[in-house]
Amino acid sequence: MNLYVSTSVYALGHELGMVGALKEMQRQLASPDKLSLPVVRTIHRLRQLANIQLGFDCGGTVLGMVRSRAFHEAFQSKCDAWISIDDDIEVTTQTAASMLEVLDDVAPRVVITPYAARVPDSVNTRLCVEIPKYRIERNWRGAKLVRLEKGRGGGFGFVGMNRHAMREIVKTSCGYRTTNTGEQISEYKNSQLRWVDVDGTEKLALFHEILEDGLWYAEDMAFFRRVPSSVSVEALLVGTVNHAGVPLNLESL
Repeated sequence: MNLYVSTSVYALGHELGMVGALKEMQRQLASPDKLSLPVVRTIHRLRQLANIQLGFDCGGTVLGMVRSRAFHEAFQSKCDAWISIDDDIEVTTQTAASMLEVLDDVAPRVVITPYAARVPDSVNTRLCVEIPKYRIERNWRGAKLVRLEKGRGGGFGFVGMNRHAMREIVKTSCGYRTTNTGEQISEYKNSQLRWVDVDGTEKLALFHEILEDGLWYAEDMAFFRRVPSSVSVEALLVGTVNHAGVPLNLESL
C-alpha cells in the first residue's frame, strides 16, 4: 500500500523554528528511540508496513487550515490512503497494521482510532469519540470496527481514510467534470468550500469550522459533518493508543 502520512509539529516549530523543527524531525525519524516524539515512533511502525510519503507542518497555527492542506496533499499524491497523526499520539504495531487492513478496501471508509482525552481541571478522562450506546460491530480481516452515526466523528489523533473515501468527499463537496480523455477533474470553483491558499493553489476548506443553529463545530467535527452518507465512518478497536502519556486499551471498549 502507498500511504500518505501527515502530522503537525507546531510545538516543535515554535521551539526550534520551522527549519530547525524539520531538521529535528528528520533526525528523529532516522533513528527513533524512547525520547522521540510519539508520532515519530508511530510513523516508524507504519514504515515497516507500507510505502510512506510524509507531509509535515511545522508552523501552522489554524488547525482547520493545517488539516485541509494535509487532505489536499494526500488527495493530490494519488496514494491509496491517508493517515493523519497528532504529534502526541503513539499506537502499537497491532493498531497500525489493523488500520491499513481496514483501509485496503474498495468501499469508501474513514476510520477513527479512539483515544483518552483528558478533561481540563479533572482527573477523569473521556474518549475523543462517542461510541454509540447501541453499537453496530463488525469484523473486517480480524479487526473490530464500530459504525458511527452519520455526522458524528471525533478527534483526528490517528485517523485514516482510503482514496475511495477521499474521492467521494471531494465529489460531494465540488463535483467533477470529465475531459475528452475520460479523466475526472475536480471543479473546486463550484464549491462553497473553495479556498485559495497563500501559495496560490485552490484547495477545499473541508475542516473549516461550522456555526449552525447556535452550535459551534470545531475543525474535526465540522469535517465529519461534511462526510457524505456514501462514506462509512467507523471506530477501530484493536491494540493500544497512547495520547499525551495516557494509554487506552482499545479492545476493552
